[in-house]
Amino acid sequence: MKRDTYKKIVAASGIETGDLVLIQYWMNDSFSEDIAFLQAEIAAAGATPVMVVQNLMISQLINENATEHTYGDKFFKLYEDADVIIDLMERPVGVLTKPLDPEKMGLLGGYMGRLFQTCASKKKMLQLRVPTEVMASKEGLDPVDYKNRMEAAMDIDYNSLRQECENLREANSRFSGVTIKTGDNYSLDISFGDRSWDIDAGDGDIPCGEINIAPIENLTNGKIFFEKIYLPDPENPRARHDFDKVVLSVNEGIITSSNNEALNSLIEKYGPENVTVCELGFGMNPGVTSLCGCAVLDEKMIGTFHLGIGDNTMFGGTNEADFHNDLIGHGEYIWKE
Repeated sequence: MKRDTYKKIVAASGIETGDLVLIQYWMNDSFSEDIAFLQAEIAAAGATPVMVVQNLMISQLINENATEHTYGDKFFKLYEDADVIIDLMERPVGVLTKPLDPEKMGLLGGYMGRLFQTCASKKKMLQLRVPTEVMASKEGLDPVDYKNRMEAAMDIDYNSLRQECENLREANSRFSGVTIKTGDNYSLDISFGDRSWDIDAGDGDIPCGEINIAPIENLTNGKIFFEKIYLPDPENPRARHDFDKVVLSVNEGIITSSNNEALNSLIEKYGPENVTVCELGFGMNPGVTSLCGCAVLDEKMIGTFHLGIGDNTMFGGTNEADFHNDLIGHGEYIWKE
C-alpha cells in the first residue's frame, strides 16, 4: 500500500510520542515495503517501533518441534513494556502451511489464546490487514479486486470518519432498543438497555468504520431478512457456507430456525451460544460501497447494519462462544427510548 496510507493509519490510531509499539509481523516469505512504511510512520510520530517476526515457514518448523516450554512466561515478557500492539497481517494469523499432530495443535492453540489475551490487555491493539494474494485467497476474492477494495477502505479521511461515528453514537445513546424492519415486513426487536456504543474509527480493526453495541443477550426477538449471509463451517473454520434470501427467526436472543433446511442443519451444529445475537453495528466507512463476502469489509459498508452472532465478551457482553460472525443487511429502524 502507499506510504501515505500508513501515515493516515498511524495518525488515526492514537499512537503517542514515547509509546513503545510492538508489531507482530505475520509475513509470508520475505519482508515487504509495508512493514518498512509502517515502522517509518510510527517513528515519525515520535514512538518506538519494535517487531516480532512470525514468518510462515519458520512458524511451521517451530510449531512442529514445540514443547510445553517453548512459549513460557519468558516469551510473553517481550510484551510487558509495549504500549501498543499491531498485528500487521500479510497472511492469516496463526494459520500454518500444513496440519500439526493433535499434541502440537494443542500447544499452538494455548499459545495463540494467551497471545491474544496478552495483546488485548494493552492500551491499544490494532489488527491491520495488508491486501496480499494470500489474504485475498482466504476471502475467496480476486486479488486485484480485493486490493482495490482494501485500499479504498483504508485511504480515507479518518478525522471525518471519527466525527461521523461520534455523532451517531451520541444520537443512539438516548435509546434503549430498536426494531429493525427488513424484507417483506419482517421485524426484529433488539434491546440494549443502558449498555454503551463503541466506535471503531482507526484504533482497532483496520480497515475500520463502524459503531456497535452488545444487545442484552436474551432480549432479541422476531424475524429478520438478509439478501445474503456467509457463515463459517463448524468443522473447518477456513471454509464457509453462503446462503441467499435468508429469513432468520430469533427467540430470546437465540436464532432458532431459518427458511433454509441446510442453514437449519448448520444452526443445530453450532449450538445455542454460537447463534446468540451478540452485536448490533452500523457501517460507517465511505470507502466501502458494495458487499463482497469479506466480513472485515462488508460490516464497515456505509449505510448497512450488521447483526453479530457468537462471542461478545470483548465489547461489553456476556456471551462466550467459539467465534464471532457478522451478518450484513439493509433495513429501516424504529428506535425505542
